[in-house]
Amino acid sequence: MNPSPHNVFGTEEDRWCWDKYIAQCDLIELTESDRQLVKASFQYLRQVLGEGFLRRADQQRNPLFFWYFRNAAPRARLSMTRFVDALRALEGANNYDRLLRRIKRPKNFDHDLAEADSLIGVAHKFSCSGFDVEFEPSVQVTNVHGVVRTKKPDLKLLDGKTGQEVYVEVSRLRKSAGQNLTSRTYHTIWNVVHNAMWLDPEALKDITNPRHVLPFAIIHRGIEEDELRDIVSQLQALIEKARAGLEFSELIIPDTIEVAVASYDHHERGREWASARGMREADLVQGPNILTDEIARTKVKIREKLKQLPDDKPGVIVLPASENLIFFVYDIRGLVASLAEEVEKSSKLLTLIMFHSFDDGGRESFFVEIGSHSFCRQVRSDGSIQQSLIVHNSYFNLPLAGDIMGKIKSAFCNQ
Repeated sequence: MNPSPHNVFGTEEDRWCWDKYIAQCDLIELTESDRQLVKASFQYLRQVLGEGFLRRADQQRNPLFFWYFRNAAPRARLSMTRFVDALRALEGANNYDRLLRRIKRPKNFDHDLAEADSLIGVAHKFSCSGFDVEFEPSVQVTNVHGVVRTKKPDLKLLDGKTGQEVYVEVSRLRKSAGQNLTSRTYHTIWNVVHNAMWLDPEALKDITNPRHVLPFAIIHRGIEEDELRDIVSQLQALIEKARAGLEFSELIIPDTIEVAVASYDHHERGREWASARGMREADLVQGPNILTDEIARTKVKIREKLKQLPDDKPGVIVLPASENLIFFVYDIRGLVASLAEEVEKSSKLLTLIMFHSFDDGGRESFFVEIGSHSFCRQVRSDGSIQQSLIVHNSYFNLPLAGDIMGKIKSAFCNQ
């Protein structure tokens, strides 16, 4: 049996030792070329973040420490190398030092660090597409009242061949309150159902052949804390009645939740109940549909970001959406049509780009045109997936030199 990668950390001080993370690479399942790449990435981070970064980041609960150091999974290590590749490529960019400060000593982890991480990834994509990148350039923006103010968009892109400038705003499309409520509701009920089965007193008597009650639950909406607490109490009462011998019982709260619990020797009644409602037995808990209007939230985000862009230069808005489910709950063509309506309201906005990444989902890449818009799905070298949506503004009317739109598209969608 191979030793655990975490065995290299014998003391608390070891958690803050760069050499330990480099040595750990030899205990992780990586190809030899990837192993050397990961070791070199640690050496680079050691140089740019400083020798004391690990101690400070651990003690401050800096998410970067857990993303790229404490997580020893091979895929996490390869994700770290992508982050380092981006930092290396952007070293010569104007105002790069400002961005590096936000990584080394973020004032707000949830905002500064996550926004900086998103900005690095987006800037790297544009850099790889052939643009020179500048962080936080100063530009003059005129508001609706004619007042001129200095703004700092996230990025300025410069096309060296034509001299064309493009300004970019980057902003994460985060979870909505409704999405958070739905998620909390689902996980709370899921825990009650699964604990009822696997922590059942009968199940613990013989873990090789466990007996347990069998609960099913269908959740119809996100449930606020006080109401959810009451429902959990009712559900636990049903479970106890099943353990005491009640063959089958239900809890039905219209438009909120449906629950059934079958006792030890009457699982078939529970399965019939679930089947009649279109549930699979393997699911046990069926979550609610996500009904929040993510499209409306996205449109509001577009309007906010437009205020940061100059009126006389092409503008691009990029919305990383890995924290949001918008790509999963809307038909892509319908999403394009809705967002195009908003994009076309501003003649200075060249395009809107949305993308998200996830760990698994097949091994095929593809690219499709949806009218003048584009959608692509790309499998990256570590097996993760990135999906990108590019919504072109057919009413954009500022001068544009060369194939700028082609270079922007290639940053996110390689055909």
